[in-house]
Amino acid sequence: MASTRSKSDSKEEVKQTLNSKNPKNVYQIGGLQVEFPYQPYGTQLAFMSRVISTLDRAQRDGHSHALLESPTDIAGSSNVEPHEPQIPTIYYASRTHAQITQVIREYRKTGYRVPMTVLGSRKRYCTNSHVQGKENVDEKCGVGRIVAYPSLQQTGHNGVHDIEDLVKIGKTVTGCPYFASWKMLEVAQLVFCPYSYIIDPVIRGGVNLQGAIIIFDEAHNMEDIAREAGSINLEEDIIFKLKNELEQMSEVEPEIYDSLYEVVEGLISWIGRKKDSLAKRDVNHYFSNWTGDRALKELKEFNITRENFPNLKACFNQAITKSEAAEIDPDKPYLSGISVSTLEELFATLTYFFSRNGSHVLDYEMGLQRSAKRDNGWTNTFSLWCMNPSVVFKDLADLSLSIILTSGTLSPMNSFSSELGMQFGTCLEAPHVIDPNMQVWAGAISTVPGNYPLNASYRTAEAYAFQDALGKSLEEICTIVPGGSLVFFPSYKLMEKLCTRWHETGQWSRLCLKTDLFIEPRGGSKDDFETVLKEYYDSISGKNRLIGRNSSVKKAGSVITEAQDDSKRGSAFLAVSEGMDFSDDNARAVIIVGIPLPNL
Repeated sequence: MASTRSKSDSKEEVKQTLNSKNPKNVYQIGGLQVEFPYQPYGTQLAFMSRVISTLDRAQRDGHSHALLESPTDIAGSSNVEPHEPQIPTIYYASRTHAQITQVIREYRKTGYRVPMTVLGSRKRYCTNSHVQGKENVDEKCGVGRIVAYPSLQQTGHNGVHDIEDLVKIGKTVTGCPYFASWKMLEVAQLVFCPYSYIIDPVIRGGVNLQGAIIIFDEAHNMEDIAREAGSINLEEDIIFKLKNELEQMSEVEPEIYDSLYEVVEGLISWIGRKKDSLAKRDVNHYFSNWTGDRALKELKEFNITRENFPNLKACFNQAITKSEAAEIDPDKPYLSGISVSTLEELFATLTYFFSRNGSHVLDYEMGLQRSAKRDNGWTNTFSLWCMNPSVVFKDLADLSLSIILTSGTLSPMNSFSSELGMQFGTCLEAPHVIDPNMQVWAGAISTVPGNYPLNASYRTAEAYAFQDALGKSLEEICTIVPGGSLVFFPSYKLMEKLCTRWHETGQWSRLCLKTDLFIEPRGGSKDDFETVLKEYYDSISGKNRLIGRNSSVKKAGSVITEAQDDSKRGSAFLAVSEGMDFSDDNARAVIIVGIPLPNL
Protein backbone atom coordinates (compact mmCIF):
# COMPACT_ATOMS: atom_id res chain seq x y z
CA MET A 1 0.00 0.00 0.00
CA ALA A 2 1.27 3.46 -0.88
CA SER A 3 0.63 4.81 2.59
CA THR A 4 2.97 2.25 4.20
CA ARG A 5 5.91 2.45 1.80
CA SER A 6 9.19 3.85 3.05
CA LYS A 7 10.51 7.20 1.87
CA SER A 8 13.61 5.53 0.46
CA ASP A 9 11.49 3.27 -1.77
CA SER A 10 9.58 6.28 -3.10
CA LYS A 11 12.78 8.22 -3.78
CA GLU A 12 14.32 5.27 -5.63
CA GLU A 13 11.21 4.85 -7.81
CA VAL A 14 11.20 8.57 -8.60
CA LYS A 15 14.91 8.53 -9.41
CA GLN A 16 14.58 5.56 -11.78
CA THR A 17 11.60 7.18 -13.53
CA LEU A 18 13.25 10.55 -13.98
CA ASN A 19 16.49 9.04 -15.30
CA SER A 20 14.73 7.01 -17.98
CA LYS A 21 14.32 8.41 -21.48
CA ASN A 22 10.64 8.85 -22.07
CA PRO A 23 9.86 10.83 -25.22
CA LYS A 24 6.11 10.15 -24.98
CA ASN A 25 5.92 11.24 -21.32
CA VAL A 26 4.19 8.02 -20.26
CA TYR A 27 5.05 6.76 -16.79
CA GLN A 28 4.38 3.43 -15.11
CA ILE A 29 2.83 4.29 -11.74
CA GLY A 30 1.03 1.83 -9.50
CA GLY A 31 0.57 -0.66 -12.32
CA LEU A 32 -0.95 1.92 -14.68
CA GLN A 33 0.48 3.80 -17.62
CA VAL A 34 0.02 7.49 -16.89
CA GLU A 35 0.61 10.20 -19.47
CA PHE A 36 2.02 13.49 -18.21
CA PRO A 37 2.48 16.59 -20.40
CA TYR A 38 6.04 17.22 -19.21
CA GLN A 39 8.71 15.60 -17.06
CA PRO A 40 7.21 15.52 -13.56
CA TYR A 41 8.94 16.44 -10.33
CA GLY A 42 9.48 13.70 -7.79
CA THR A 43 6.75 15.12 -5.57
CA GLN A 44 4.31 14.98 -8.49
CA LEU A 45 5.14 11.31 -9.12
CA ALA A 46 4.63 10.57 -5.44
CA PHE A 47 1.35 12.47 -5.56
CA MET A 48 0.07 10.45 -8.54
CA SER A 49 1.18 7.22 -6.88
CA ARG A 50 -0.90 8.04 -3.79
CA VAL A 51 -3.93 8.97 -5.91
CA ILE A 52 -3.78 5.62 -7.74
CA SER A 53 -3.34 3.59 -4.56
CA THR A 54 -6.25 5.43 -2.92
CA LEU A 55 -8.59 4.76 -5.87
CA ASP A 56 -7.53 1.10 -6.06
CA ARG A 57 -8.30 0.72 -2.37
CA ALA A 58 -11.63 2.53 -2.79
CA GLN A 59 -12.74 0.16 -5.56
CA ARG A 60 -11.66 -2.81 -3.48
CA ASP A 61 -13.06 -1.75 -0.10
CA GLY A 62 -15.97 0.50 -1.09
CA HIS A 63 -14.53 3.75 0.30
CA SER A 64 -11.08 5.26 0.67
CA HIS A 65 -10.04 8.85 1.20
CA ALA A 66 -6.77 10.76 1.01
CA LEU A 67 -5.05 13.84 2.43
CA LEU A 68 -2.31 14.95 0.03
CA GLU A 69 -0.16 17.91 1.01
CA SER A 70 2.20 19.26 -1.63
CA PRO A 71 3.72 22.77 -1.59
CA THR A 72 4.38 22.31 -5.32
CA ASP A 73 1.57 23.33 -7.68
CA ILE A 74 0.07 19.99 -8.76
CA ALA A 75 -2.56 21.36 -11.16
CA GLY A 76 -2.67 18.91 -14.04
CA SER A 77 -0.62 16.33 -12.18
CA SER A 78 -3.60 14.15 -11.32
CA ASN A 79 -3.90 12.84 -14.86
CA VAL A 80 -5.10 9.49 -13.62
CA GLU A 81 -8.46 8.30 -14.79
CA PRO A 82 -10.29 5.30 -13.31
CA HIS A 83 -9.96 2.20 -15.42
CA GLU A 84 -12.65 -0.21 -16.58
CA PRO A 85 -14.94 -2.00 -15.95
CA GLN A 86 -16.93 0.60 -14.01
CA ILE A 87 -16.01 4.24 -14.49
CA PRO A 88 -17.04 6.56 -11.65
CA THR A 89 -17.48 10.26 -12.32
CA ILE A 90 -14.59 12.48 -11.25
CA TYR A 91 -15.50 15.85 -9.72
CA TYR A 92 -12.63 18.32 -9.57
CA ALA A 93 -13.62 21.18 -7.27
CA SER A 94 -11.69 24.36 -6.63
CA ARG A 95 -12.40 27.64 -4.84
CA THR A 96 -12.73 29.99 -7.81
CA HIS A 97 -13.47 29.83 -11.52
CA ALA A 98 -10.02 31.29 -12.17
CA GLN A 99 -8.43 28.25 -10.54
CA ILE A 100 -10.70 25.93 -12.52
CA THR A 101 -9.64 27.65 -15.75
CA GLN A 102 -6.02 27.07 -14.80
CA VAL A 103 -6.62 23.35 -14.16
CA ILE A 104 -8.48 22.95 -17.47
CA ARG A 105 -5.57 24.64 -19.22
CA GLU A 106 -3.25 21.97 -17.79
CA TYR A 107 -5.72 19.18 -18.64
CA ARG A 108 -5.75 20.43 -22.24
CA LYS A 109 -2.02 19.62 -22.47
CA THR A 110 -2.63 15.91 -21.85
CA GLY A 111 -3.82 13.28 -24.30
CA TYR A 112 -6.77 12.26 -22.12
CA ARG A 113 -10.20 13.01 -23.54
CA VAL A 114 -13.41 11.96 -21.81
CA PRO A 115 -16.91 13.45 -21.74
CA MET A 116 -16.65 16.50 -19.51
CA THR A 117 -18.49 19.60 -18.35
CA VAL A 118 -17.83 22.74 -16.34
CA LEU A 119 -20.54 23.80 -13.89
CA GLY A 120 -20.98 27.49 -13.20
CA SER A 121 -23.58 30.06 -12.26
CA ARG A 122 -26.21 31.47 -14.60
CA LYS A 123 -24.50 34.84 -14.22
CA ARG A 124 -21.30 33.43 -15.74
CA TYR A 125 -22.99 31.46 -18.51
CA CYS A 126 -25.87 33.71 -19.54
CA THR A 127 -25.87 34.91 -23.17
CA ASN A 128 -29.42 36.31 -23.20
CA SER A 129 -29.12 40.07 -23.75
CA HIS A 130 -32.47 40.64 -21.97
CA VAL A 131 -31.24 38.92 -18.80
CA GLN A 132 -27.46 39.25 -18.90
CA GLY A 133 -25.95 41.62 -16.34
CA LYS A 134 -29.11 41.92 -14.24
CA GLU A 135 -28.85 41.46 -10.47
CA ASN A 136 -31.56 38.77 -10.33
CA VAL A 137 -30.28 36.62 -13.20
CA ASP A 138 -31.53 33.38 -11.60
CA GLU A 139 -35.07 34.72 -11.39
CA LYS A 140 -35.08 36.33 -14.84
CA CYS A 141 -33.70 33.10 -16.32
CA GLY A 142 -37.06 31.44 -15.71
CA VAL A 143 -38.75 34.11 -17.83
CA GLY A 144 -36.34 34.50 -20.72
CA ARG A 145 -35.05 30.95 -21.02
CA ILE A 146 -33.27 29.78 -24.18
CA VAL A 147 -33.10 26.09 -25.02
CA ALA A 148 -29.88 24.13 -24.53
CA TYR A 149 -28.98 23.92 -28.21
CA PRO A 150 -28.02 20.30 -29.16
CA SER A 151 -24.80 21.31 -30.94
CA LEU A 152 -23.63 22.96 -27.73
CA GLN A 153 -23.90 19.63 -25.92
CA GLN A 154 -22.17 17.75 -28.73
CA THR A 155 -19.30 20.23 -28.82
CA GLY A 156 -18.65 19.82 -25.14
CA HIS A 157 -18.88 16.04 -24.85
CA ASN A 158 -15.25 15.08 -25.42
CA GLY A 159 -13.67 18.40 -26.35
CA VAL A 160 -11.72 20.21 -23.64
CA HIS A 161 -13.51 23.46 -22.88
CA ASP A 162 -13.98 26.01 -20.16
CA ILE A 163 -16.84 28.41 -19.46
CA GLU A 164 -15.58 31.01 -21.93
CA ASP A 165 -15.46 28.41 -24.74
CA LEU A 166 -19.05 27.32 -24.14
CA VAL A 167 -20.25 30.92 -23.92
CA LYS A 168 -18.69 31.72 -27.31
CA ILE A 169 -20.43 28.73 -28.91
CA GLY A 170 -23.70 29.66 -27.20
CA LYS A 171 -23.59 33.14 -28.72
CA THR A 172 -22.85 31.68 -32.16
CA VAL A 173 -25.75 29.19 -32.19
CA THR A 174 -28.11 31.21 -29.95
CA GLY A 175 -28.21 28.43 -27.39
CA CYS A 176 -28.03 28.48 -23.61
CA PRO A 177 -24.58 27.35 -22.38
CA TYR A 178 -25.83 27.17 -18.77
CA PHE A 179 -28.47 24.53 -19.48
CA ALA A 180 -26.12 22.83 -21.95
CA SER A 181 -23.49 22.42 -19.21
CA TRP A 182 -26.04 20.73 -16.95
CA LYS A 183 -27.27 18.54 -19.82
CA MET A 184 -23.68 17.43 -20.44
CA LEU A 185 -23.45 16.47 -16.75
CA GLU A 186 -25.70 13.48 -17.52
CA VAL A 187 -22.91 11.75 -19.48
CA ALA A 188 -19.82 13.52 -18.11
CA GLN A 189 -17.00 11.43 -16.65
CA LEU A 190 -15.05 14.53 -15.62
CA VAL A 191 -16.74 17.52 -13.98
CA PHE A 192 -15.06 20.79 -13.02
CA CYS A 193 -16.92 23.00 -10.55
CA PRO A 194 -16.54 25.39 -7.60
CA TYR A 195 -16.66 23.93 -4.06
CA SER A 196 -20.28 24.97 -3.54
CA TYR A 197 -21.56 22.52 -6.17
CA ILE A 198 -20.27 19.69 -3.98
CA ILE A 199 -20.43 21.05 -0.43
CA ASP A 200 -23.57 23.19 -0.45
CA PRO A 201 -26.60 20.89 -0.04
CA VAL A 202 -28.85 23.35 -1.91
CA ILE A 203 -26.69 23.67 -5.01
CA ARG A 204 -25.68 20.03 -5.21
CA GLY A 205 -29.29 18.91 -5.55
CA GLY A 206 -28.75 18.30 -9.27
CA VAL A 207 -25.39 16.59 -8.83
CA ASN A 208 -25.17 12.82 -8.35
CA LEU A 209 -22.24 12.07 -6.04
CA GLN A 210 -23.11 8.42 -5.48
CA GLY A 211 -19.93 6.40 -6.07
CA ALA A 212 -18.07 9.45 -7.38
CA ILE A 213 -14.44 10.47 -6.97
CA ILE A 214 -14.24 13.98 -5.51
CA ILE A 215 -11.02 15.99 -5.63
CA PHE A 216 -10.92 19.20 -3.60
CA ASP A 217 -8.04 21.45 -4.59
CA GLU A 218 -6.74 24.11 -2.13
CA ALA A 219 -8.65 22.26 0.58
CA HIS A 220 -6.87 23.69 3.63
CA ASN A 221 -9.98 25.70 4.60
CA MET A 222 -12.35 22.76 4.17
CA GLU A 223 -13.44 22.83 7.83
CA ASP A 224 -14.64 26.44 7.53
CA ILE A 225 -16.27 25.79 4.15
CA ALA A 226 -18.16 22.77 5.53
CA ARG A 227 -19.32 24.69 8.61
CA GLU A 228 -20.55 27.54 6.42
CA ALA A 229 -22.43 25.12 4.14
CA GLY A 230 -24.31 23.75 7.15
CA SER A 231 -25.23 27.21 8.49
CA ILE A 232 -27.67 29.98 7.68
CA ASN A 233 -27.98 33.71 8.39
CA LEU A 234 -31.34 35.34 7.63
CA GLU A 235 -31.78 39.10 7.73
CA GLU A 236 -35.17 40.44 8.74
CA ASP A 237 -36.02 42.11 5.41
CA ILE A 238 -35.48 38.80 3.56
CA ILE A 239 -37.75 37.03 6.06
CA PHE A 240 -40.48 39.66 5.57
CA LYS A 241 -40.30 39.26 1.79
CA LEU A 242 -40.64 35.49 2.14
CA LYS A 243 -43.59 35.89 4.52
CA ASN A 244 -45.47 38.16 2.10
CA GLU A 245 -44.98 35.78 -0.83
CA LEU A 246 -45.96 32.69 1.19
CA GLU A 247 -49.09 34.49 2.39
CA GLN A 248 -50.15 35.06 -1.23
CA MET A 249 -49.33 31.46 -2.18
CA SER A 250 -51.35 30.17 0.79
CA GLU A 251 -54.48 31.68 -0.70
CA VAL A 252 -53.93 29.58 -3.84
CA GLU A 253 -52.75 26.26 -2.36
CA PRO A 254 -53.15 26.30 1.43
CA GLU A 255 -52.41 22.57 1.81
CA ILE A 256 -48.82 23.22 0.67
CA TYR A 257 -48.03 26.76 1.82
CA ASP A 258 -50.00 27.25 5.07
CA SER A 259 -47.55 25.40 7.30
CA LEU A 260 -44.54 27.14 5.68
CA TYR A 261 -46.22 30.51 6.17
CA GLU A 262 -46.87 29.74 9.85
CA VAL A 263 -43.17 28.96 10.39
CA VAL A 264 -42.00 32.22 8.80
CA GLU A 265 -44.69 34.29 10.53
CA GLY A 266 -43.72 32.61 13.80
CA LEU A 267 -40.06 33.45 13.22
CA ILE A 268 -40.90 37.14 12.68
CA SER A 269 -42.99 37.19 15.87
CA TRP A 270 -40.18 35.48 17.80
CA ILE A 271 -37.66 38.08 16.58
CA GLY A 272 -40.05 40.83 17.68
CA ARG A 273 -40.26 39.36 21.19
CA LYS A 274 -36.53 38.75 21.60
CA LYS A 275 -34.86 41.73 19.90
CA ASP A 276 -35.14 44.13 22.88
CA SER A 277 -33.73 41.67 25.42
CA LEU A 278 -30.52 40.63 23.63
CA ALA A 279 -27.19 40.84 25.43
CA LYS A 280 -25.19 43.98 24.64
CA ARG A 281 -21.83 43.19 22.99
CA ASP A 282 -20.79 46.73 22.07
CA VAL A 283 -22.39 50.10 21.32
CA ASN A 284 -24.06 49.05 18.07
CA HIS A 285 -24.30 45.29 18.47
CA TYR A 286 -26.58 43.06 20.57
CA PHE A 287 -26.48 39.27 20.46
CA SER A 288 -27.86 36.23 22.29
CA ASN A 289 -27.40 32.54 21.53
CA TRP A 290 -28.95 29.19 22.39
CA THR A 291 -27.66 25.61 22.12
CA GLY A 292 -28.95 22.08 22.72
CA ASP A 293 -32.33 21.80 24.44
CA ARG A 294 -32.55 25.59 24.78
CA ALA A 295 -32.27 25.94 21.00
CA LEU A 296 -34.98 23.28 20.51
CA LYS A 297 -37.23 25.20 22.90
CA GLU A 298 -36.76 28.45 20.97
CA LEU A 299 -37.40 26.74 17.61
CA LYS A 300 -40.66 25.36 18.99
CA GLU A 301 -41.85 28.95 19.51
CA PHE A 302 -42.04 29.38 15.75
CA ASN A 303 -43.56 25.98 15.00
CA ILE A 304 -40.43 23.93 14.25
CA THR A 305 -40.07 20.71 16.24
CA ARG A 306 -38.37 17.38 15.75
CA GLU A 307 -41.79 15.75 15.41
CA ASN A 308 -43.33 18.06 12.80
CA PHE A 309 -40.19 18.69 10.74
CA PRO A 310 -40.79 15.73 8.35
CA ASN A 311 -44.22 17.18 7.46
CA LEU A 312 -42.76 20.66 7.04
CA LYS A 313 -40.07 19.29 4.76
CA ALA A 314 -42.66 17.46 2.66
CA CYS A 315 -44.51 20.77 2.14
CA PHE A 316 -41.22 22.47 1.32
CA ASN A 317 -40.38 19.81 -1.29
CA GLN A 318 -43.77 20.25 -2.95
CA ALA A 319 -43.36 24.03 -2.99
CA ILE A 320 -39.92 23.81 -4.60
CA THR A 321 -41.09 21.25 -7.18
CA LYS A 322 -43.98 23.49 -8.20
CA SER A 323 -41.72 26.54 -8.32
CA GLU A 324 -39.26 24.80 -10.66
CA ALA A 325 -41.97 23.43 -12.95
CA ALA A 326 -44.09 26.56 -13.27
CA GLU A 327 -43.56 29.28 -15.85
CA ILE A 328 -43.39 32.62 -14.04
CA ASP A 329 -46.44 34.81 -14.64
CA PRO A 330 -45.88 38.26 -13.09
CA ASP A 331 -49.65 38.73 -12.79
CA LYS A 332 -50.07 35.71 -10.51
CA PRO A 333 -48.58 34.91 -7.08
CA TYR A 334 -45.21 33.17 -7.27
CA LEU A 335 -42.11 32.64 -5.15
CA SER A 336 -39.26 34.88 -6.26
CA GLY A 337 -35.78 33.49 -6.76
CA ILE A 338 -34.55 34.96 -3.49
CA SER A 339 -37.47 33.44 -1.56
CA VAL A 340 -36.89 30.02 -3.10
CA SER A 341 -33.19 30.11 -2.21
CA THR A 342 -34.04 31.31 1.32
CA LEU A 343 -36.38 28.37 1.84
CA GLU A 344 -33.80 25.98 0.39
CA GLU A 345 -31.05 27.25 2.68
CA LEU A 346 -33.31 27.17 5.73
CA PHE A 347 -34.49 23.60 5.17
CA ALA A 348 -31.02 22.37 4.22
CA THR A 349 -29.68 23.69 7.53
CA LEU A 350 -32.62 22.31 9.52
CA THR A 351 -32.17 18.92 7.81
CA TYR A 352 -28.59 18.77 9.11
CA PHE A 353 -29.76 20.03 12.51
CA PHE A 354 -32.31 17.22 12.93
CA SER A 355 -30.33 14.52 11.07
CA ARG A 356 -29.07 11.21 12.51
CA ASN A 357 -31.95 11.08 14.99
CA GLY A 358 -31.20 14.51 16.39
CA SER A 359 -27.62 13.68 17.36
CA HIS A 360 -26.35 16.86 15.67
CA VAL A 361 -28.43 19.26 17.76
CA LEU A 362 -25.44 19.79 20.05
CA ASP A 363 -23.28 20.65 17.03
CA TYR A 364 -25.33 23.79 16.38
CA GLU A 365 -25.65 27.25 17.88
CA MET A 366 -28.74 29.33 17.31
CA GLY A 367 -28.38 33.10 17.49
CA LEU A 368 -30.17 36.39 17.09
CA GLN A 369 -28.23 39.60 16.59
CA ARG A 370 -29.30 43.21 16.36
CA SER A 371 -26.90 45.66 14.77
CA ALA A 372 -26.93 49.28 13.67
CA LYS A 373 -27.26 50.10 9.97
CA ARG A 374 -25.47 52.95 8.25
CA ASP A 375 -28.73 54.87 7.85
CA ASN A 376 -29.17 54.95 11.65
CA GLY A 377 -31.73 52.14 11.58
CA TRP A 378 -31.39 48.64 13.02
CA THR A 379 -31.36 45.20 11.42
CA ASN A 380 -32.08 41.84 13.06
CA THR A 381 -30.45 38.64 11.85
CA PHE A 382 -31.49 35.09 12.74
CA SER A 383 -28.68 32.52 12.59
CA LEU A 384 -28.32 28.78 12.90
CA TRP A 385 -24.61 28.00 12.87
CA CYS A 386 -22.99 24.62 12.35
CA MET A 387 -20.01 24.34 14.72
CA ASN A 388 -18.84 20.89 13.59
CA PRO A 389 -17.70 20.43 9.94
CA SER A 390 -18.16 16.65 10.11
CA VAL A 391 -21.94 17.21 10.15
CA VAL A 392 -21.71 18.23 6.49
CA PHE A 393 -18.63 16.34 5.40
CA LYS A 394 -19.71 12.90 6.60
CA ASP A 395 -22.59 12.94 4.11
CA LEU A 396 -20.09 13.44 1.28
CA ALA A 397 -17.87 10.65 2.56
CA ASP A 398 -20.81 8.23 2.75
CA LEU A 399 -22.01 9.10 -0.76
CA SER A 400 -18.71 9.10 -2.62
CA LEU A 401 -16.29 6.36 -3.58
CA SER A 402 -13.30 8.50 -2.68
CA ILE A 403 -12.56 12.02 -1.47
CA ILE A 404 -9.09 13.42 -2.13
CA LEU A 405 -8.14 16.66 -0.38
CA THR A 406 -5.10 18.44 -1.74
CA SER A 407 -3.32 21.60 -0.66
CA GLY A 408 0.07 23.00 0.15
CA THR A 409 -0.87 23.29 3.83
CA LEU A 410 -2.86 20.44 5.39
CA SER A 411 -0.63 19.77 8.40
CA PRO A 412 -1.19 18.80 11.14
CA MET A 413 -3.12 16.04 9.41
CA ASN A 414 -4.36 14.32 12.58
CA SER A 415 -6.36 17.35 13.71
CA PHE A 416 -7.57 17.98 10.14
CA SER A 417 -8.87 14.41 9.89
CA SER A 418 -10.47 14.63 13.34
CA GLU A 419 -12.28 17.89 12.52
CA LEU A 420 -13.85 16.38 9.39
CA GLY A 421 -14.77 13.18 11.22
CA MET A 422 -13.16 10.97 8.58
CA GLN A 423 -10.46 8.35 8.31
CA PHE A 424 -7.97 9.05 5.53
CA GLY A 425 -6.30 5.83 4.42
CA THR A 426 -3.66 7.70 2.43
CA CYS A 427 -1.68 10.67 3.69
CA LEU A 428 1.20 12.42 1.97
CA GLU A 429 3.35 15.33 3.15
CA ALA A 430 5.52 16.04 0.10
CA PRO A 431 8.54 18.33 0.19
CA HIS A 432 8.84 21.44 -1.95
CA VAL A 433 10.70 21.18 -5.25
CA ILE A 434 12.62 24.41 -4.70
CA ASP A 435 15.46 25.03 -2.27
CA PRO A 436 13.93 27.42 0.31
CA ASN A 437 17.38 28.46 1.50
CA MET A 438 18.38 29.61 -2.00
CA GLN A 439 15.13 30.82 -3.58
CA VAL A 440 13.05 32.28 -0.75
CA TRP A 441 13.80 34.87 1.89
CA ALA A 442 11.48 34.91 4.88
CA GLY A 443 11.82 37.32 7.74
CA ALA A 444 10.03 39.52 10.23
CA ILE A 445 10.40 43.28 9.87
CA SER A 446 9.94 44.62 13.38
CA THR A 447 10.99 48.26 12.89
CA VAL A 448 11.23 50.89 10.17
CA PRO A 449 13.97 53.47 9.61
CA GLY A 450 13.84 55.75 12.62
CA ASN A 451 13.42 52.68 14.84
CA TYR A 452 9.61 52.90 15.03
CA PRO A 453 8.17 49.44 15.93
CA LEU A 454 5.88 47.77 13.39
CA ASN A 455 3.43 46.23 15.85
CA ALA A 456 0.08 45.41 14.20
CA SER A 457 -1.75 44.43 17.38
CA TYR A 458 -5.26 45.80 17.76
CA ARG A 459 -4.22 48.62 20.09
CA THR A 460 -1.17 49.91 18.19
CA ALA A 461 -2.71 49.46 14.71
CA GLU A 462 -5.08 52.32 15.54
CA ALA A 463 -2.17 54.76 15.92
CA TYR A 464 -1.48 57.10 13.00
CA ALA A 465 2.26 56.68 13.59
CA PHE A 466 1.99 52.94 12.88
CA GLN A 467 -0.23 53.47 9.82
CA ASP A 468 2.17 56.03 8.37
CA ALA A 469 5.22 53.85 9.07
CA LEU A 470 3.59 50.85 7.39
CA GLY A 471 2.70 52.90 4.31
CA LYS A 472 6.27 54.15 4.01
CA SER A 473 7.61 50.58 4.37
CA LEU A 474 5.34 49.32 1.58
CA GLU A 475 6.51 52.17 -0.63
CA GLU A 476 10.15 51.16 -0.13
CA ILE A 477 9.41 47.48 -0.79
CA CYS A 478 7.44 48.25 -3.97
CA THR A 479 10.33 50.39 -5.19
CA ILE A 480 12.68 47.40 -5.40
CA VAL A 481 10.35 44.42 -6.04
CA PRO A 482 9.55 43.64 -9.71
CA GLY A 483 6.32 41.89 -10.70
CA GLY A 484 3.47 41.48 -8.24
CA SER A 485 3.42 42.03 -4.50
CA LEU A 486 0.71 40.62 -2.23
CA VAL A 487 -0.14 42.46 0.98
CA PHE A 488 -2.32 40.49 3.40
CA PHE A 489 -4.16 42.17 6.27
CA PRO A 490 -5.75 40.46 9.30
CA SER A 491 -9.14 42.06 8.63
CA TYR A 492 -11.07 44.14 6.10
CA LYS A 493 -11.61 46.74 8.81
CA LEU A 494 -7.88 47.38 9.23
CA MET A 495 -7.24 47.34 5.47
CA GLU A 496 -9.94 49.95 4.87
CA LYS A 497 -8.70 52.07 7.77
CA LEU A 498 -5.15 52.06 6.40
CA CYS A 499 -6.28 52.93 2.87
CA THR A 500 -8.32 55.84 4.22
CA ARG A 501 -5.34 57.15 6.19
CA TRP A 502 -3.00 56.83 3.20
CA HIS A 503 -5.41 58.77 1.00
CA GLU A 504 -5.55 61.54 3.61
CA THR A 505 -1.77 61.83 3.98
CA GLY A 506 -0.82 61.46 0.31
CA GLN A 507 0.88 58.11 0.93
CA TRP A 508 -1.57 56.46 -1.49
CA SER A 509 -0.42 58.75 -4.31
CA ARG A 510 3.22 58.03 -3.49
CA LEU A 511 2.51 54.29 -3.61
CA CYS A 512 0.75 54.72 -6.95
CA LEU A 513 3.88 56.32 -8.37
CA LYS A 514 5.72 53.06 -7.64
CA THR A 515 3.11 50.44 -8.41
CA ASP A 516 -0.45 49.79 -9.60
CA LEU A 517 -2.70 49.17 -6.59
CA PHE A 518 -5.61 46.71 -6.42
CA ILE A 519 -7.94 46.11 -3.48
CA GLU A 520 -9.82 42.88 -2.79
CA PRO A 521 -13.55 43.76 -2.73
CA ARG A 522 -15.31 43.29 0.57
CA GLY A 523 -18.60 41.43 0.60
CA GLY A 524 -18.81 41.24 -3.18
CA SER A 525 -19.57 38.22 -5.32
CA LYS A 526 -16.95 35.81 -6.59
CA ASP A 527 -17.34 37.47 -9.98
CA ASP A 528 -16.33 40.82 -8.45
CA PHE A 529 -13.32 39.21 -6.82
CA GLU A 530 -12.20 37.50 -10.01
CA THR A 531 -12.59 40.75 -11.96
CA VAL A 532 -10.12 42.38 -9.58
CA LEU A 533 -7.81 39.40 -9.84
CA LYS A 534 -7.81 39.50 -13.64
CA GLU A 535 -7.05 43.22 -13.66
CA TYR A 536 -4.14 42.55 -11.30
CA TYR A 537 -2.76 39.80 -13.55
CA ASP A 538 -3.20 41.99 -16.64
CA SER A 539 -1.36 44.84 -14.96
CA ILE A 540 1.63 42.60 -14.28
CA SER A 541 1.67 41.27 -17.84
CA GLY A 542 1.41 44.84 -19.15
CA LYS A 543 -2.04 44.48 -20.74
CA ASN A 544 -3.65 47.38 -18.89
CA ARG A 545 -0.67 49.56 -18.01
CA LEU A 546 -0.69 52.90 -19.75
CA ILE A 547 2.45 54.52 -21.12
CA GLY A 548 3.11 58.16 -20.26
CA ARG A 549 2.20 60.35 -17.33
CA ASN A 550 -1.52 59.84 -17.34
CA SER A 551 -2.64 60.08 -13.75
CA SER A 552 -6.30 59.32 -14.36
CA VAL A 553 -7.88 56.66 -12.19
CA LYS A 554 -9.41 53.64 -13.90
CA LYS A 555 -12.13 51.70 -12.13
CA ALA A 556 -13.34 48.24 -13.14
CA GLY A 557 -15.87 46.90 -10.65
CA SER A 558 -14.21 47.28 -7.30
CA VAL A 559 -10.67 47.36 -8.68
CA ILE A 560 -8.79 50.63 -8.30
CA THR A 561 -5.82 51.16 -10.58
CA GLU A 562 -3.95 54.43 -10.98
CA ALA A 563 -2.04 54.40 -14.25
CA GLN A 564 1.20 56.33 -14.04
CA ASP A 565 4.49 56.37 -15.97
CA ASP A 566 5.96 53.19 -17.44
CA SER A 567 8.83 53.11 -14.96
CA LYS A 568 6.71 51.41 -12.30
CA ARG A 569 8.27 48.26 -10.95
CA GLY A 570 5.09 46.19 -10.65
CA SER A 571 1.65 45.84 -9.08
CA ALA A 572 0.39 45.38 -5.53
CA PHE A 573 -2.71 43.44 -4.48
CA LEU A 574 -4.14 44.34 -1.05
CA ALA A 575 -6.09 41.38 0.30
CA VAL A 576 -7.57 39.67 3.35
CA SER A 577 -8.54 36.23 2.01
CA GLU A 578 -6.10 33.56 0.87
CA GLY A 579 -6.07 30.26 -1.00
CA MET A 580 -5.53 32.02 -4.32
CA ASP A 581 -2.98 31.01 -6.94
CA PHE A 582 -0.18 33.53 -7.49
CA SER A 583 2.66 31.99 -9.46
CA ASP A 584 5.88 33.44 -10.88
CA ASP A 585 5.65 37.21 -11.50
CA ASN A 586 2.21 37.34 -9.90
CA ALA A 587 3.83 37.14 -6.46
CA ARG A 588 7.47 38.17 -6.16
CA ALA A 589 6.83 39.43 -2.63
CA VAL A 590 4.29 38.44 0.02
CA ILE A 591 3.83 40.88 2.89
CA ILE A 592 1.76 39.80 5.89
CA VAL A 593 0.58 42.56 8.21
CA GLY A 594 -0.23 41.26 11.70
CA ILE A 595 -1.90 37.97 12.59
CA PRO A 596 -5.51 37.12 11.57
CA LEU A 597 -6.69 36.05 15.02
CA PRO A 598 -10.27 34.68 15.18
CA ASN A 599 -13.10 36.70 16.71
CA LEU A 600 -13.88 35.67 20.29
